[in-house]
Amino acid sequence: MEIEKVLLQKHQLSNDSISQLLSKGTIVEVVKNETIIHQGKTENFSYIILQGCAKAHLNHDGKDINFWFGFEGDFLFSYNSKISKLPGYENISTLERCQLWRISNDDLDELYKCSLELANWSRKLTEIELVKTEKRLIDFQTKSAATRYQELISKHPEILNRISLGNIASFLGISQVSLSRIRSQY
Repeated sequence: MEIEKVLLQKHQLSNDSISQLLSKGTIVEVVKNETIIHQGKTENFSYIILQGCAKAHLNHDGKDINFWFGFEGDFLFSYNSKISKLPGYENISTLERCQLWRISNDDLDELYKCSLELANWSRKLTEIELVKTEKRLIDFQTKSAATRYQELISKHPEILNRISLGNIASFLGISQVSLSRIRSQY
């Protein structure tokens, strides 16, 4: 997927804003299972996935806990680093070989000062992710793992071909054995 197409179609930016972003960013290739954003580190870059998929995860008591999956067109960044200039609590790692568009957070901040459209774009992206996070938290409190699994598969039918069952189980907050039981029912 081309960055211009992603910014125009998925993010619905004007040609002028796209040109401003493209003047500051670059395309990078990343191998499978590479961590691009590191827990405990203040990160200087944000990314858009052009090809491939990634996960956000953290290490808790020696256990890898997944809490987000990203696919083509999704924006990747450490919230704490980008917003507060502090070390992030998450890792973001590739689950496939990825082509990413990368831009420095400092360049983004400068563009936001010059362009109301880009500042609003960033705000809207953050708001959308906040709503998704809130929904996921509510779903964890109110829905069974089987229901959450069905909703995940409905929303991303390709996920079983792209993401390991271990990562999916972690995302759902269950063991692989429990996931196997759930999958056998469908």
